[in-house]
Amino acid sequence: MRHLTALLWATLAGAALGASGLTAPAQADVPGFSLTITAPATFQAGGNTKTVTAVATSDQARCRKVRWTLVVRGGDVPLNRIGVTRVEDAGEFPTQVSVSGDTATIVDQQVDPGTLCRNRTVTGKWQVRFGGNDGGEVRFEVRAADAQNTVLTTSSATTEVTTKVATSSPTPAPSRTTASPSAKPSETSEPDEDEPVEETAEPPVNETSATALVPASTDQSNLLGPGLIVGGVFFFLGLLLLLRLRARTKEAHRRAQTLPTGFYTMP
Repeated sequence: MRHLTALLWATLAGAALGASGLTAPAQADVPGFSLTITAPATFQAGGNTKTVTAVATSDQARCRKVRWTLVVRGGDVPLNRIGVTRVEDAGEFPTQVSVSGDTATIVDQQVDPGTLCRNRTVTGKWQVRFGGNDGGEVRFEVRAADAQNTVLTTSSATTEVTTKVATSSPTPAPSRTTASPSAKPSETSEPDEDEPVEETAEPPVNETSATALVPASTDQSNLLGPGLIVGGVFFFLGLLLLLRLRARTKEAHRRAQTLPTGFYTMP
């Protein structure tokens, strides 16, 4: 029910505010607090990093420290294509990431450096980037909690990731040099039109520039079980061979010590 309510709120807020990407403050979980999210209306798959900003306000006399939580619901966009970095003025801010299905939860390890008081706001910023080529709708939900992890206020925003369109830059036509009548013919030959023109390759997209929302591909983990079994078999075979060689060595040593001396008892 809570998920459906939040989704309905995100839909209504997006319809009311259009492409601005700015949602109205959500109803506070604790009276006297409110939260506003500013998110880009669109992201480009494989494009530049953009910033999602949340601003918390309070009308209470008591001041509080704030711990931020960002929930990212990928939907049509896989989480391994999404990079998020929590930032402050001093640089990157440490966080903990947990993943459940198509939802990633990013929680600050420490409280925000600012203090939330009356007539004083606290701002949280996240740098978000989408890799790959495919697009889709992505939803952000921000929660502001106090130092005791009591949620003070929440708000959400929805953005659209546009599909990356492959574009090729037109090849410039070769310039032709007209020689003067008195000059000798130029020895520089014109480029062959049939010769392929080397295009400038686009720089590879760095999809790991931001904090990864999911671990690396788990394909290698599928080989862990068979690898352990094969390794165990070879280990026991080697152990048996070693024990057999040791037993044969002891037997040979025992026989060497019990060789006949060459003296016989007279009948």
